[in-house]
Parts: sequence; C-alpha cells; structure tokens
Amino acid sequence: MKGDEKLWGILNDKLDMLRASNRFPEAIRIAETSLDLAKRAFQPGDPKYILSLEKLGQLHDQAGDRVAAKPFLVKAHGFLEKADPVDQRALFRSARRLGFLCDNLGETDAAVGYYETAFKTGSKMEDIPYSDLGTMLNNVALIYRKTGRQKAAEPYYLHALDIYEKQLGPDHPDVASVLNNLAVFYTNERRFAEAEKTHLRALAIREKAHPPTHPDIAQSKCNLAVVYHSNGDYARASELYRASIKAWEEATEKPPEDYEIVASNYADLLRSLGKARQANQLEERARKKRRS
Repeated sequence: MKGDEKLWGILNDKLDMLRASNRFPEAIRIAETSLDLAKRAFQPGDPKYILSLEKLGQLHDQAGDRVAAKPFLVKAHGFLEKADPVDQRALFRSARRLGFLCDNLGETDAAVGYYETAFKTGSKMEDIPYSDLGTMLNNVALIYRKTGRQKAAEPYYLHALDIYEKQLGPDHPDVASVLNNLAVFYTNERRFAEAEKTHLRALAIREKAHPPTHPDIAQSKCNLAVVYHSNGDYARASELYRASIKAWEEATEKPPEDYEIVASNYADLLRSLGKARQANQLEERARKKRRS
C-alpha cells in the first residue's frame, strides 16, 4: 500500500493548490480520488483518512453545497470523538464547522449540539480567542430565539457577556455589543426595565469610546427608543429616534439600511400620534437619502 499512500500525498498537494485558486470542481474530483485511496491505504481512524473526509466536506461547503458537505464532515467528526487520545484542537474545529453548517441548513438541534461541543472543547484551550467562544454562545442564543425557546437563550447571552467582561473589562466596545444583543432580547421578551438598563449601559460605553456620529451610537439610541416606544414613553422614544437619525445622517452621505429602519420606526410612532403627514415626509426623506 506504500504506492497508494505516496499517491495520496501527491493528490492532496494538488487539491490544496486547486482550492487555493478556487477551482472547486477540479479540487472536488481530486479529493474524491484521494478519499478512495485513503480507504485503501489507511485505517478508518487514521488522521490521514480523517483529513481526506474533512477536505472533501470543506470543498463542497466552499463550493456552496452544504448538503453534500455534511456527510463527510459528520463522519470525520465521529472518528475525532472516538480517538484515543482525543485531539482537542481538531475536535473543536470540527464541531465549530459543523455547528455553523447545520445552523445554515436550518438543522437547529444538531447545530446546538455541535456548538456546545465546540464551546466545551475550546474552553479547555488557552489560545482559543474569547471572541470565538462568545460568537458560538451568541449563535446558540439566536437559534433558541428563532425557534421560540426564549427562556433557553438568556443563559447563553449572559455567559457570553461574562466571557467578554473577564477578557476585556466592563467598559470595552465589544462588551457593549454583547450588551446590545442581550438588551434586544429583553425588549423582545417585553422585559422593558431590564432592556432599558442594559441598553443604557451599552450606550454609555459606546459614547465614551466613539465619536458622536459613530454607527454603534446610532444603533444604541434607536434600540433604546424602541424600548420606550414599546413601553408607551413616546416623548423619550421620539427624542432618541431623532438623535439616531441625526447621527446616521452626519456619519455618511448615503446611510445604510439601519437608517431607514430607524426612520420607519419613528414614522410609526408619529402615525400613532395622528401625525401621518410628518411620518410620510420622514420616510420619503429617508428613502431619498438612501438612493442618493
């Protein structure tokens, strides 16, 4: 089998070159041949056999076919879980990849399981970036929210916040981003007192870290306005909607979609106060700004 092993090495080098130049159909054909060779040359749990499975799965994924990618990545992951000793780094990368893939395929329970494995494994390694761990926790929280399991989402947001605060301190802009996600969750749950408190903290961090026209400040003001709007405090909501719109307009000549969303929210508030003409003018102005 030495010949098969040598040819396997040559083919792997070739498919790496093809993948680097985004020639995915050719790379996939080579990867399929390489996997066939690996089946003959190596034992199923051999790292080179696992590598062949992973590479073929990754190529399908990069080519945009996640359905085709999944069986190869799942099979490779199974071998990594059973290895003795377990390669924690390889298992982390595999679980994270499968979590993202299943998440995008809408296979939410499978995605949560893989994200949980990746987080548990990654937490044991000192060189895994805190942002990677926090992102996975946030992803799980979003899955629970999207599937109507809101109560299950909150601990993941809080855990992510704890990680960011320990790594960066309580006043870092990245902490504000996590706080923003948590506060939006509270708003959706109609827990307005907690949402207000959390958004105010995020806004304070952002105002200290950024210039007045920074998009994050505009975002925080809009999200806080939504809390007051939802809670019937129209005066404070109006003030913050206006401040958010002003920040977006001063930040750039052609504001992003978020700017139009703020204008639409404020227009809804104005209509509820019987100011339909002003609301229509506001929305038309926002559309023109976006098209300019």
